[in-house]
Amino acid sequence: MMSKRILIDSTNVNITQPGGGSFCTQAYIEAFLTLFPNRVDILHPEEAHIRDKRYTTIDVPARPVTQAAIGAIKGYFHRAASFLVDYIQNHPEKYDTVVISTGLFAGGIVHRFHQMHIRVIVLHHNFEPEYRLDSRSILTLKGKTDKIVRYWEKKGYLQADINFFLTFQDMTRFEQEYGKHPHNYMTGVFEPTYDRSKLSFSPQTDSAVITCALCDIQNEGPLLRFAEKYLPVFRKELPTWHIELMGRKPTSIITSMAADDEVIHLTPDPIDIRNLAAQSKIYLCPMDAGGGLKLRIMDGLRAGQPVLAHTRAARGYDQFIDMPFFRTYNDEDSFREGLRAINRYIHSIDYSREAVQNQYYCYFSLESGVKRLEAILCK
Repeated sequence: MMSKRILIDSTNVNITQPGGGSFCTQAYIEAFLTLFPNRVDILHPEEAHIRDKRYTTIDVPARPVTQAAIGAIKGYFHRAASFLVDYIQNHPEKYDTVVISTGLFAGGIVHRFHQMHIRVIVLHHNFEPEYRLDSRSILTLKGKTDKIVRYWEKKGYLQADINFFLTFQDMTRFEQEYGKHPHNYMTGVFEPTYDRSKLSFSPQTDSAVITCALCDIQNEGPLLRFAEKYLPVFRKELPTWHIELMGRKPTSIITSMAADDEVIHLTPDPIDIRNLAAQSKIYLCPMDAGGGLKLRIMDGLRAGQPVLAHTRAARGYDQFIDMPFFRTYNDEDSFREGLRAINRYIHSIDYSREAVQNQYYCYFSLESGVKRLEAILCK
């Protein structure tokens, strides 16, 4: 890179609020600050009131609904699109690189930056059509806008100078759907801080834990399918155990599901979900829908918990597949075998929570994330 500045658009989320997108965005901000100190400016939502001495914050106001609708016609799918283009045009010699989250958001504006000889890096959080259909986003209108989403995501992907992906599966899907790109990299997700969480040594109960946003429709379906198909297997294999289900604002359907089965213990809106979840012996992730990387699995590994995850949820954790502390399933038989294997492991002399946590930090630490980006950006 040259000596000019780097502009990161992080208006896709408010990083002061918890969530997967926020966690990922924070991690990449920290990595860029490490690699390029004193050279980073960041666009944040104006209402977030973010100020950090390490970089210049540029506040982006919300846009009126009418402006958003008009912008979508040009491929300006998020609030910062027009603002970002205008800002760069007013500072034509200041930047050499712009970083944008998701190809859909980049699709309508990449060519504008290329006209100003500015390089564009796109961070793809997921394959957008898959994510929006599974989450029943209003942008899909039951699939009617799928072609529009694909059109602009494809433009953002193919026109970007560099594409970062959170999972190998997403990168492969883009190449299959939209064609090859010479600069695709699977950079993954990693911790947004250099501080390593210390294990809580509070007693663990004979339980498995599931954590997710219980208000999201995307999570409701997988949880209902888990209760129907896999809960009977769990009950038979571990008859004295129960399942802790934790998360924000459970829907009435989730609440009823938990109330109908004594094996499921529902904890809505936990104050300290990480420490509370760490009191279970196994982390379960039954999410069989959506794209990207299921960040809650990182919570389990960080807490030293063995993980049993649906194969769809295991995207991005390829380096752990079939390790003693990480098993996957896609039907009742593989769920049964995975549960048995993990139960054997936690009762073996090889198991320790510290060993699981250490393996987690080998790949998911901020240091490892910085090294992956450095190998690409600092050649």
